[in-house]
Amino acid sequence: METTLETIKGSIDANTIVGDPIKTDNTVVVPISKVTIGFGIGGGEYSKGYDKKEVHKENEKGDTNFAGGSAGAISVQPVAFVVVEDGQTRLMSLDDNINLVDNILTITPKVIEKIQNFSNHNKKNDNR
Repeated sequence: METTLETIKGSIDANTIVGDPIKTDNTVVVPISKVTIGFGIGGGEYSKGYDKKEVHKENEKGDTNFAGGSAGAISVQPVAFVVVEDGQTRLMSLDDNINLVDNILTITPKVIEKIQNFSNHNKKNDNR
C-alpha cells in the first residue's frame, strides 16, 4: 500500500489539477481538472464452524481459510477552463451547475445596484 501511495504521490502534482497553458494568437486557455482517488481493502477468516466457540477452536488448530482483497482507482476529470483573451479572464465550466453559480455571482452586484437605484428614484418621487 505504501508503494502504491508513493507512486500516486509522484505522478499527481499541481500540473495535474491546473494544466499547462495552451496559447494561441491572443488567447490563453488553462485546463482545470478534478482528481479523485479511492481505495478499498478487506479480508476475513472463514471456518467450518458457525458457533463462535467452535470457530475459535478451529482457529487454534489452523483449520481456517483466509481471504483478502484490495482495489484502487484514480480519475482525472476536466471540470473547467480559464480563458484569458484580450485582457479579460473568464471561467468556462463544463458543469452547468457551476456555470449557474458563476452567472449568479456575476450579475448579483448589477441587480443590487439596480434595486438601489430604483429605491432611490422612488424616494425622490415620494418627497415631491
